[in-house]
Amino acid sequence: MNAPRSAETPAQQEARATALLNREIRRTRLAMSMELLVRCFWPLFSILLFSIAFWAFGAAESVGPNGLLVGLLVAALLVGMALLDGVRKFSWPTLEQARERLDRSLPNRPLAALADKQSIGKDDSESQAIWARHLERMALAARNARASAPDLRLSGRDPWAFRLTALVAIIAAIFFARTPERIGLTELLTPDTTQTVAAGPSFEAWANPPAYTGKPTIYFNETTAQELDLPEGTEITVRVYGEAQEFTLTETVSDNAASLADIAEGIGSATFVVTRSGEYSLKAGSKMLGQWTITNIPDETPIITMAEELTRNVAGAMELSYEARDDYGVVAGEAKITLDLEDIDRRFGLAPEPESRPDILLDLPLPLSGDAGDISETLIENLAEHPWANLPIRLTLHATDAADQTGSSDEIRAILPGRRFFDPLAQSIVEQRRDLLWNIDNADRVTQMLRVITHAPEDIFTNRTAYMMTRMAIHRMGYAGEDGFSSEDRDQIAALLWQIALLVEDGSLSDARERLRRAQERLQDALENGATEEEIAELMQELREATENYLRQLAQEALENGNEQAQQNQPGSQMTVTQDQIQELMDRIQELAEQGETEQAEALLQQLQELLENLQMQMSQNGQGQQGGEGQQMMQELQDTLRQQQDLADDSFQQLQREFQQQGQQGQQGQQGQQGQQGQHGQQGQQPGQEGQGGSQFGQNNQPGQGQGQGRQGEGQGLSAEELGRRQEALRGMLDDLRGRLPGPSSEEGQNARRSLEDAERNMGEARDNLNEGDLPGALDRQADAIDSLRDGLRGLGEELQQQAQQNQGQSGQNSGEGLARDNRDPLGRPNAATGTLRDEGRMLDDLNALERAQELFDEIRRRASERERPEQELDYLRRLLDRF
Repeated sequence: MNAPRSAETPAQQEARATALLNREIRRTRLAMSMELLVRCFWPLFSILLFSIAFWAFGAAESVGPNGLLVGLLVAALLVGMALLDGVRKFSWPTLEQARERLDRSLPNRPLAALADKQSIGKDDSESQAIWARHLERMALAARNARASAPDLRLSGRDPWAFRLTALVAIIAAIFFARTPERIGLTELLTPDTTQTVAAGPSFEAWANPPAYTGKPTIYFNETTAQELDLPEGTEITVRVYGEAQEFTLTETVSDNAASLADIAEGIGSATFVVTRSGEYSLKAGSKMLGQWTITNIPDETPIITMAEELTRNVAGAMELSYEARDDYGVVAGEAKITLDLEDIDRRFGLAPEPESRPDILLDLPLPLSGDAGDISETLIENLAEHPWANLPIRLTLHATDAADQTGSSDEIRAILPGRRFFDPLAQSIVEQRRDLLWNIDNADRVTQMLRVITHAPEDIFTNRTAYMMTRMAIHRMGYAGEDGFSSEDRDQIAALLWQIALLVEDGSLSDARERLRRAQERLQDALENGATEEEIAELMQELREATENYLRQLAQEALENGNEQAQQNQPGSQMTVTQDQIQELMDRIQELAEQGETEQAEALLQQLQELLENLQMQMSQNGQGQQGGEGQQMMQELQDTLRQQQDLADDSFQQLQREFQQQGQQGQQGQQGQQGQQGQHGQQGQQPGQEGQGGSQFGQNNQPGQGQGQGRQGEGQGLSAEELGRRQEALRGMLDDLRGRLPGPSSEEGQNARRSLEDAERNMGEARDNLNEGDLPGALDRQADAIDSLRDGLRGLGEELQQQAQQNQGQSGQNSGEGLARDNRDPLGRPNAATGTLRDEGRMLDDLNALERAQELFDEIRRRASERERPEQELDYLRRLLDRF
């Protein structure tokens, strides 16, 4: 059997360790050599790098032969000195020096220890053993010897970093210096006997793309590409230095061949615009200076399309969504709308040919920032008052780019969105306005239709102001027809009809009850006419706000009149309603309307209307006969002042109408004069003793000003402006007296309310001055401002009183309402309801007309009692009526 290989012998291990040690000594010697080379020859290397960079950047050509010769001599001298100094200082390191340096890097210097000889105890075996052990430890340490990296730092020898500057210069030359032509040293040192116009290149050429493209300028002297893609419209400029006749420019990229022309002494130039693909080249004599192939990139025409169908928002404004694209961006957009006569139902007022009107041009919105090359925007424009609203149209979109190129969309046929009117009366008035704007020849037909609408106003109009404005429109059309109906008259009357339609549709929002009624009516009409979900949602939100405001008003009145305690003490209360229950009912109405269950939604809406009406009646009945506090009395007097101011504004408006009618009657002849006399006789009305016989809120025989409602018929008729001014001054005095009796404000709402009353008094004074001067239109404006300020003041004082009542509610006892009169009959002797809360027994709408009549009589008694100019005997009678009721 073969014996197993034995391990290395000690001699072999020692030989291997020695070989490793010798290798590290050689590496150390190499590192020391590199250090000496760098330290001795770094000036020489730096000078050589500077010289190469100087040559690469073309400085040798710019300094001229003399400068170049001097530079070469200086460079040679510096190189020689650096070389001699380096050779003098440099000497190759020996192996012993390398061994010494490596030994110094090890602890206890083991290499030197291995070379030592034992001088003491050579014959002692124990001493020899210790020495042998020492050598083994040093040999083991020597095995860990490793050559250190060369130390090439020169900061101490080169404090000004001259070597680094040279390194930066050569790196910059490598990356940025252009490749110079191969010119021999002899040519550089030989002086140029030919005349040169200027130093530098013999020509320059650059291309400037149009600014809207955003492309950079291209410098042909620096580009190495011979084929270039340039946008259409790029302007190329070529400039030569020397006589222009010595150069030849050839180009096929522009419409007209360009040629060089002298622009200064020794300088020629040419400019041409790229319109197609081609080539251009430049020669100096027979020498080709440059030749390039140009590919023309044409500018694309913008593309514009409709993103969605033409829609209408809840407010009646048109929403037009579009998308546009262009290679360099769209700078302008326009929508052109033309009337589509082919799709119009040409009947009734649209039978005549329409008057010539310019097309509707609308600027399309563009993004303020971002990419204009791909646009997606929406135009919102309210064209509800335009004569073409709700009529067929043709729509075309146009987009223009910076190159003045225009792209158009396909023609679109649609209905021009406009406001939807749900009230039938408002729809009728808007239709007459459309017919009047369609053709001025429809004026007589529109006048007849408006007269038909106002024939029985008590069955049609619920807003007195709308009726009076409609009558004014009829009269103005009559006056305009006598003098020749002009386009200016037509536009003014159309604007008046639009205001009337809005007033009929929207109603008066200043009163919570009126606002609630209008919201209910508008939602009812929307459900019947199939409104969209967005319109129903908008109307439902309006109904919620109106209901919330109405309930807040009822709660305020209940607190002021002490109804809360009265309701708690009424023994027959069976069912109450909360605001959350009303909210749930309205949510259910909206849900049914969105699901298409319009009949159920209308039924629930009717229940909601009855619910709120019953709540108001019962709370008002419980409050009748109860005595309020001082704050309630102040509120009542302010309400009377507001009512009288409204009546005075109506009388002023009627006086203004009478003046218009008198002006028209003076120019009428024959039968028209007789009709004018009848109208004037009708305006004189009845005698004061015939009060209450009108029966109609809008007067008789359709004559404005002939009857002012229950108990007011005949009042204010025939009054002069001075008499109206005296009435205005009396109202101003009453308001001033009320303001003087108001307590100090206890909240911010109270402060705002008092400021509103101050504004109302000031507006009353200005209205008085206008009336005294005979300026009825100016007086009407100031009276309207006074009415608005009075309403704001009433609202603010009511909120203040409500806050005070809520603060005092916890302090009042359970029997605070025991002393209040709880007569179960109203001022006219009819029995009240059993409770002030809602009950599920029976309906409370049967006596609604009678209750309204009683309330009107009661308000009229209060109004007359506040008029100080009445005889004292009559005022005493009125006060006794109020005390009884």
